[in-house]
Amino acid sequence: MRPLDPQRFEGQVGRRTVGLYTLRSDQIQASWCNHGARLLQLLVPDRQGRMRDVVLGHDSLDQLQNGMASMGAFVGRYANRIAQSRLVIDGQIHRLPANDGPHCLHGGPGGSRHQVFDVLSCSGERLSMGWTFLSRDDGFPGDVDLQLDCQIEGATLTLGYRACARGAATALNFTSHPFFNLDGDASVSALDHELQIDADHFVPVSADRIPLGHFEAVTGTAFDFRQPRVVRQALAQGHPQLGPKPGFDHAYVTPVTADGLRRQARLRSALSGIVMEVWSDAPSLQFFSGAAMDGSGPRHAGKHGRVHGSGAGLCLEPQHLPDAPNQPGFGPWLYQPGQCLSGQIQYRFSLEGAG
Repeated sequence: MRPLDPQRFEGQVGRRTVGLYTLRSDQIQASWCNHGARLLQLLVPDRQGRMRDVVLGHDSLDQLQNGMASMGAFVGRYANRIAQSRLVIDGQIHRLPANDGPHCLHGGPGGSRHQVFDVLSCSGERLSMGWTFLSRDDGFPGDVDLQLDCQIEGATLTLGYRACARGAATALNFTSHPFFNLDGDASVSALDHELQIDADHFVPVSADRIPLGHFEAVTGTAFDFRQPRVVRQALAQGHPQLGPKPGFDHAYVTPVTADGLRRQARLRSALSGIVMEVWSDAPSLQFFSGAAMDGSGPRHAGKHGRVHGSGAGLCLEPQHLPDAPNQPGFGPWLYQPGQCLSGQIQYRFSLEGAG
């Protein structure tokens, strides 16, 4: 699999400099564009030792700007949905910009996936990027300073972030949004991957993906991934929550532990032999099975002339529970000036039967 060409990502967006940045270890290689802090390529060896690109993405800045806004991006200041684009803080109602019908999705139109991050440092195995969310630009109360640190060591990719509020209390929630296909070929459906999610409950949602306010047990349903199962087979089981075009786009409840990082999911490709585990300190994992992709361009165009059809990639997004500002009992979301939200996400790669 050939690496991305850095020259195809050089340019200016909003008078800010855009580029491609690559980290390497002795086992894997990862490339980010600082536009949206996007992970656009992740090269991992398969069981034959051949490098496969296990994330969907883009191969030029122009394609990135016309493609899916979330693909590969680091998402904030509030990942997932806020119902009716409404926050209530100390009795005051804050109206947020709506970009998903009446709802605010992934921080709205001023969210981080639309921004060109500052590159703070880049060395062989570590990349640091930063962005400041300004209330006047994204419509949320208060300002927020975010730093994202990306590091690879051996066969592990680690994302660490720290976001600090200032000026006024605000809502915070962050996630990483790569679309994974461990076959390294977007023409092969990721729905044939075997998935395990370490969670007993998921969050049922309305037709427009807003939580209904309670948790539901996965036992015996299509949502039960406590034991490894092929995603396509789970979809075939059926469930009213999967919608008219069956697909997962739901949060799984994965409570934090005193040990910090915990495994949330395990994904395996029988074709390549590549196994990926997702570890984080977040209290939930959003599983999106990519049903919305339809193979049309330019929105669903990908690398090397491919297009992304339904199920071409799977998203496993560690984060806080969706719409927590409007859902009692869904956990912390409000951060006062001077308070910071820190988190870590790890993608650990191995080969089936190795070790």
